[in-house]
Amino acid sequence: MVQARPTLTATRRWRSTAELVAALTGRDLQLRYQGSVFGWAWSLVRPLALGLILSFALGKVLGTGITAEFLLAGLFPWFWFQSSVQAGAGTFVGNGGLLKKVRFPRAVLPLSVVLGNTLQFLFSLPVLIGLLLVNGHGPSTAWLALPIVFALQLLLTVGLAFFVGSVTVFFRDLEHIVDVLLNLVFYATPIIYAADRVPDSYHWVTIVNPLAPIAESWRGILLDGDWPNSDLAYSAALTFAALLIGWLTFRRLEDSFADGI
Repeated sequence: MVQARPTLTATRRWRSTAELVAALTGRDLQLRYQGSVFGWAWSLVRPLALGLILSFALGKVLGTGITAEFLLAGLFPWFWFQSSVQAGAGTFVGNGGLLKKVRFPRAVLPLSVVLGNTLQFLFSLPVLIGLLLVNGHGPSTAWLALPIVFALQLLLTVGLAFFVGSVTVFFRDLEHIVDVLLNLVFYATPIIYAADRVPDSYHWVTIVNPLAPIAESWRGILLDGDWPNSDLAYSAALTFAALLIGWLTFRRLEDSFADGI
């Protein structure tokens, strides 16, 4: 009985942490769409609008042949990633009052931000799949790899959210730098173009950018029924490195958050 108490305490602690993450995620989603008539449907507007505009500009005007479904298969995962990292950068600074007054696991803040955007992505995924089905892109056995691609992008996003959120407490300019870097990453990721269009001399960019093989895997699976290639292994290694660095940075700085804010 005496030996069971630490396990029981640990179980309760994990349960309390999970409940806190769920509560903060629900609060974030509720505040985000408070007073909005269409609610979460607004999360569909940006990728759909940008997809239609780019398909017209690139596909029709420039004659590249790029279609709306080609773009949407990359834009939906991209906006999930972008929104999560942007929100993660300010998660500790934006909750400064809470950090100073209440003792709780600090890790729940970036986790709840990423989880909220992840839920939005999952809610929008049936819409994306429906659009693809209408355009003749039916399910295939390669769809079995979707959970792997989803998990890798989730872990990468969590790692980056921990890192940028922790460092921003002490270097506020990072929040603005992140916005600039995300714009660069957008064009360095095969979203508005296919990875095989990248010249061989620049192929290394799609390897050192862990999001590039992930984005290409989303499109390859959903549009062509292709299984992810070996580049996803490089992405997985970089993803776990980013997760480790993000977590270690957070653990190193979290005790100083109250002073930094």
